Amino acid sequence: MGSIDTNWKRFLEKGDEPSFSFIYNTHADDLYAYGISLGFQKETCKDAIQDTFYKLYISKENLKHVENVTAYIFKSFKYRLFDITKKIGKRINIDNTSESFIIDVTILDDIIDQETEEMVKKKVTSLLSCLTTNQREVVYLKYMIGLQHKEIAEILGIEEDSSRKLLYRAIEKLRKKEKTENQLFLLLALFPRLF
Repeated sequence: MGSIDTNWKRFLEKGDEPSFSFIYNTHADDLYAYGISLGFQKETCKDAIQDTFYKLYISKENLKHVENVTAYIFKSFKYRLFDITKKIGKRINIDNTSESFIIDVTILDDIIDQETEEMVKKKVTSLLSCLTTNQREVVYLKYMIGLQHKEIAEILGIEEDSSRKLLYRAIEKLRKKEKTENQLFLLLALFPRLF
């Protein structure tokens, strides 16, 4: 069906619905997981996804300036989550919400049985607990979602170099903690590209 950029261009120029569907299907699951990791409720995440794509669809004429589609969608989704939450009476500050960023470890679900899974999840949570909130978020966006530093920087509202430094420092912390707790297998399972 082509790349995100190709489909985005077709959608903007021709209003091509299959291209829009491709963009939606490519991002929906990752957006949902990201929203849950930010600490939002399932229904709020689903609503925010629908709202984000509805807004993209109806305002396509005004989106020709968007160069990085994935980053734009993630950023729009994140802000929509905050807007929805504010409307239902909960006051959330973007900076405060990032403090509750959680990585829900699900990549091991198919590999191990239930008892071992709980033990591994506890160890991974312990391993990731040494990271700051921003470091956990950048690790999630890079290794769980697979975004590039340019996209991560746009989502987090930082410079691309800052994104790289943040990830580098996170990886260094994980390696140091791994050495003290001998949990190399967890790092390899979660982030095979680190080594």
